[in-house]
Amino acid sequence: MKSLILISLLGALFLLTACPGSARKPPLEQIQENQMDFPDLRTRYYSLINFQLSTLFDPDYAIDYALQDNAMGYIIYDMDVYFCVEEFDQDAAETIQFSFDNENISAHDAVHDHYLWRRNESLYDPQMGIKKELPASVRFPGYIQVITGVQSEYEESSSYFTATLAINNKYYVFQLIGKEENMGYLYDDFIDILSSVRN
Repeated sequence: MKSLILISLLGALFLLTACPGSARKPPLEQIQENQMDFPDLRTRYYSLINFQLSTLFDPDYAIDYALQDNAMGYIIYDMDVYFCVEEFDQDAAETIQFSFDNENISAHDAVHDHYLWRRNESLYDPQMGIKKELPASVRFPGYIQVITGVQSEYEESSSYFTATLAINNKYYVFQLIGKEENMGYLYDDFIDILSSVRN
């Protein structure tokens, strides 16, 4: 009887684990088949907000590209595409705000500008895009900006899509990061993620 149970368990284990990755198409192929959009969106929760993110993303626990430890990060390993979100409360925002010489800068602008300044300082020969207000499809006020650059002069250039949303006296910084050559077709996806944010 014990041997029959053991054989049944081994058979079930084989069926459940046999080649699970072979049926899954590479992430880039899935994106191409979905008209260059992230497929299979799921609701993700962080702090007091939620948003839609593709199941192509796996949790990323290192999150070396965030300023704070309490950030939430995801990664598409096959494409080296990173996503993260982190929250700055009013106290943190005011601390950043007071570090600026400009007395008239808002807490929202200060958080965004500080974040982009820190990113700019971390890159070799960076190029910073223009800070723009988010489109009307995004429910919350915010800014978006793109920086491209490398960590060292021998690496491939990466693009850092960065947006800061003001939601209920808190400021949420979202990032989508990847190789510059691949990121052009993901800008709209980043806007879609921001448009999906709810509180």
